[in-house]
Formats: sequence, structure tokens, C-alpha cells
Amino acid sequence: MPRRWLVVVLSGVLVLAVAAVAVVLLVHRSSITASASSTRPGLDAGDLVDRDRPSTADDDRAVVWQSDGETVGAWVRLAWSSATEVDHVEVATTGAAGTGFDSAALEFDGGPSMLLTTDAEGMASVDFPARRVSSVRLVIATVPDGTASVALTSLTVDDSGSPVLTSPPAAGVTTATSSAPDAPALIDGDVARGATGDSWTAPPGGDAWVQLAWPQPRLVASVQVFGPAEGDVDPTQRPPTPLHGVLRFDDGSTVVVSGIAAGGGPATTIAFTPRTASSVRLELATTEPGADVPVSLRELAVYDAGTTPPPWPQGADGQPADSYEVTPPTASCSSASPPTGRSSGGGLALVCPEPGSAVSGSTTLVVAGPAGTAVSATASLDPTGDSPGVVQEVASGTTDSSGRASLTVDMTALAEGPTAVRVDVAQPSDDPAAVPLYVQLVNRSGIALDAGGHAPAGMTLQYAEEFTEPLSISRDGAGAEYAATKPSYEQGGSFGDAAFADPASGTGTLGTVDSQYLRIRAQGTAPTGAAHESGILSSARVGGSGFAAQYGYFEARMLGAPGVGSWPAFWMLDTENTTPRGVTAGEVDAVELYGHDTTGSCHTTHNWGYGSDDGGVADCLDDNGFADWALVWHTYGVRFVPGGADFFIDGIQVSTYRGLRQAADPYYFLVDLALGGGWPVDLASTGEVTDLYVDWIHAYT
Repeated sequence: MPRRWLVVVLSGVLVLAVAAVAVVLLVHRSSITASASSTRPGLDAGDLVDRDRPSTADDDRAVVWQSDGETVGAWVRLAWSSATEVDHVEVATTGAAGTGFDSAALEFDGGPSMLLTTDAEGMASVDFPARRVSSVRLVIATVPDGTASVALTSLTVDDSGSPVLTSPPAAGVTTATSSAPDAPALIDGDVARGATGDSWTAPPGGDAWVQLAWPQPRLVASVQVFGPAEGDVDPTQRPPTPLHGVLRFDDGSTVVVSGIAAGGGPATTIAFTPRTASSVRLELATTEPGADVPVSLRELAVYDAGTTPPPWPQGADGQPADSYEVTPPTASCSSASPPTGRSSGGGLALVCPEPGSAVSGSTTLVVAGPAGTAVSATASLDPTGDSPGVVQEVASGTTDSSGRASLTVDMTALAEGPTAVRVDVAQPSDDPAAVPLYVQLVNRSGIALDAGGHAPAGMTLQYAEEFTEPLSISRDGAGAEYAATKPSYEQGGSFGDAAFADPASGTGTLGTVDSQYLRIRAQGTAPTGAAHESGILSSARVGGSGFAAQYGYFEARMLGAPGVGSWPAFWMLDTENTTPRGVTAGEVDAVELYGHDTTGSCHTTHNWGYGSDDGGVADCLDDNGFADWALVWHTYGVRFVPGGADFFIDGIQVSTYRGLRQAADPYYFLVDLALGGGWPVDLASTGEVTDLYVDWIHAYT
């Protein structure tokens, strides 16, 4: 072939090849779309997908997208026309003051989020374990003071990343360094078995720190810190919480550790949104500045996304454990039984069995009311146990001349475990007789229900309390898993119209039932019932140690407690509010329930200490669309997101809030049965008793 023809042919091939590449590039680019929560006029979020990767050169950092006055919570979303494998993200800001961000959550459709943190130049480049996605969303989590909006020069999510570990490294890979020579003592234990090995102690004076590192990046999601041993504490401090600190990851992110308890026993466990890191340093400080106390740790453990930190075995290390359980009394009931409750204003009252009694099979309930009153008993029936039950009539009757009605209920048709039967006047009116009477029972012969939760897909289970052991709790949390108080440094202790009792008093307001449930009881403390006591459980102890999660999803499965003036709640507070450093506080109430309205719920947030105009936002639903919460088990969940929280019942979102000032802090959970909350209290019809049952509490990140 003549040379000129060869040149022409090769040129043609080259032209076709270039054209083919151009087509591929155009197809690739057209398959990605971008959208945003808001965009400054004159800009288009779609321009982000046509940008090259970020560069540190100033002339390559022109603004491509900018939010329209949004900061925390602003987002940009990339979407692909078909599922795409990704393992790397790069994002760049202009680096200018007023438009940057410190950290952001990268949310994947159908999978867990991860955190990325910008460097001093306003850029972030992060690898992560490969996953297939159809969309990702970058949500701004924290910004510097003075930021008015967020501007990006580029955002790239692709498959160019390096491998990141997704499971714990092999033994011996973790290396420990510290401000003292005995750093290996930090990683010589077996936490799951309750052994922490030797202790590490910092030299007197100077900065105290410990660090764990790995040769390959890991996607880490939680840390456990075990404080000083028994001999290293001040016996006058109770509970002993001599240390606090901050976790610093080599990606630039930080997480506060508000309290580290001493004296053996459970760790301080801090869970957080997963982040890629090769090392983490814990910088330590004494709780009492200038105090002459040893800075010492028993163990430091880091866990990857997908791994649940092990719970501390009760009684491990020879530590005495305060634990409590209650045994339901066997039901004893007939028309001649002495009354349990008394009528209030002519309404119905419980004769027997007493609240919380164990029943099975054909069960007799006796109620009292005006003679000749027709009554109807209803309960939740769920024959298959795997779908929402239906509230149906299970018995009916009429009070006799003595004012009593005996009702027979087949308990085999009701839920197994804690359950309830509601008794109403058959023809309700506006008088007090229309107030329903709830008979709370523990059913030994019922139908096992589906007790699963509704955690967002892909999140890591960080904490799972199933209440299968006697409840480990003490008044302030010392020597136990939980504290029986609100551990806030300011305005801690009790609230409402019932005092939260010390479990050690033996009054039985807190304890596990049947190695499966938590029961919190509100009860009268005097024969007249003029005063009440109840219980509260906190995952943070006084001083700030315990369990907490940053950007977590918290969920509890609960039943009850009914009664006019009952006020059960599942809620969260930031950990710094347990210390003198917490001059402000964030509070998120996953759910507040009020006994006068058992089809309603409240979902509330508070920014405490920021001024009278920022004290709280409540979303109270008179009818939340779900079955009576005193008859039917429900799950109540809340997911912390940048700048706010989303609220769920049975996995369905019912409310949302943006404007939570301390959303980026770790939060601990509380569950309690308070009374009042702005409503009158009248528990006379059930003998001044009402019970809240909790099946489990889970936390995820």
C-alpha cells in the first residue's frame, strides 16, 4: 500500500477513535445530574458535573455552585441514570472566608453516610469502601463562624479511590503511642470478656495523649475508652469521673469525649458517623483543672463501620453490680376481690387484677362503676404477629347492683408479654365516666409479635439494649451501666410531678421483667396517693461517661403508660450538658406521650441557653395516625442529621426539624415515666399505678 494511503487510513482510524471517545465522554457526562437544596441566582448546580477534579491553583477555584443563604443543612445531590460503583470523593471550596464549611455528611442512597472534613485550604479528598449507588448527597454539617452561605468550586464522586478496610485488622496491626512509654497497655485487653489488661499512666505534668494507628485506612465508627482503675480515683468524688478529652482523627475531624469514669466497670462509648482514618488521638484533660490526680487509662478500642462495640459483662473485673428485676405477681381476681383503684368523679375503676399481673388463657377482669353501666373491653389482636394489630372488642358486660362487672378475656388471642385491655363505658359521654380504664397485664399465653426495628439501611448497630439481664443501674451511674437520674450539670435530677426514685430504695420503679423487658412504674408513695415516684434511665452517667452517638439514629420499642397525667418519653441530650462546660444544651425528644390522649404524640427539640426565643419547637399530633399506644407496641425513632432531626413512628417519618444548634455533638439517650408535663395527674382508677414497658433500645450510626 502506498505510504500516502496508509497515512490517510491511519488518519481516518484516529478520527474515528477520537470521535468514539468523545461520544463515550458525552454519554458518561450526560448520565450524571446535579441538584441542590438552593442555588444562588446566576449559578447552576448542574455545572458541577462538568468540572474537572479540584486543584489547589487559585485560578481553578472559581465558584461553580453556591447556596442561596443556607449553611448547615444545605446540600448538593449527584444522581446517575443507573447504579454506579464509587469509592472516592473530592470536594473543593474557594478557600475564602464566609463561604466555606468544616465538615459534611456524604449520604448514599440505600446505604450508610460517612463524614468528610475539609483541610486548611477548604478541600477534602476521601476514599471509602466501594459501593454501588444511584445517588449521593453532600450535606453541610458544620461551618466556621461568620459563614453566610456555602460555595463549591467542584464536587467529584468516582471509582478512583484506594482500598479502605471494612473489617477489623488482624491482631498486631494496631500500633499505640502516647505521652508515656507504656502505650502497648492500651491494647492488651479483651473487652468482650471484661478484661482490660494492664493500665497506661501518663507522666505528671505536660499534655497527656494516647494514639492508635493502622498501616491502611479504616472506615471507623466508634471508640471505647476505659478510665482509671479503682486505685486511681478520688474516693470523695461520686461517681468518679476524673477525665475528659477529645478524639482527633487524621482526616481532621474531632469528637468530644465529655467524661471518662474511673473505678473499673463499663467504658465510655462514643459512636459517630463513619469516617476514613489511619489514626486517632485521644487528648486527655482532668475534670478538675489543676487537680493532682493520675491520668490513667485501662484500654482504648476502635471499631469499624459494621461492627457493634461489645457490651461490658456485668460483674467483670470483680466489680460489684447493682442490678434490678421485677417478678409480675400471679393474677388473683374475682367479683369479691378488694378494689385496686377508686373511682374519680363517677368513672370506672379497676377492682382486679392489680396492674402488671401475670395472666394466661381465660382471664377474669373486674371493674367498678355506677350500677347498671354497660361496659366494653377492647384489645389489640394480631393473629399472625407480623402486621399491625386491629383493636377489637374482646368482652362486654354490665355492672351489677353492687357496681361491679366481671369480664372474661381470652388472653391467647392477645400479644404475648406486656399487653393491655381497655375498658370503656359502652355509651360514652362528656362526663368523667367516659374516661377509659386500662388494665395492664403480662400475658403468658399470647401471640409472639414481630419486634423488629426500622433502622435506616446500612447503618451500624452501635448499641443494643435488649433487657435480657437484670438492669444494671444506680442513682448516679457509678458502678453500673445506667444512671437513674437526669445527669445534667444544670437542672438535673427529677422533673415533673413524680420524684425519680433511687433503685437502691427497693421501691421497684425500675427493673427488667421476664429477662426481656424494662418496666418503669409510676406509683403513689403514700396511702392517699397524694405523691408519686417513678423512674428514669440514662445512658450517660453523672459526669458524662457512658454511651453517646454523634449523628445517630436512636430507636425504642415501647408500650404504655396510660392514665391521666402520665408523661412517658424517649429523648436525647448532648453529653457536654453533663459537665460545667455545657453552658448551652441541645435536647431532642424522639417522642413524648401524654396519658390523656393515647392516639397522640409530641416530637420536640430544644436549644437551651441561647435565649428566650430559642427554647424549643414542639410538633404535637393530636392523632398521629397510629393505633392507641397504650394497647399497641410501637417503635419510636429519631435520626440526627446536620442541623436537625427526623422523627419516626414504626419506621414512618412523622415530623422533621431543622435549626438544632448542637446537632454535631454526641447525644446520650434517656427513657422515663414522668407525670404531669402541664396536665393534671389522676391515676386513682388503677391504684395510683401505671407502667411503661420497653422491649429494646437501639442506636445506630
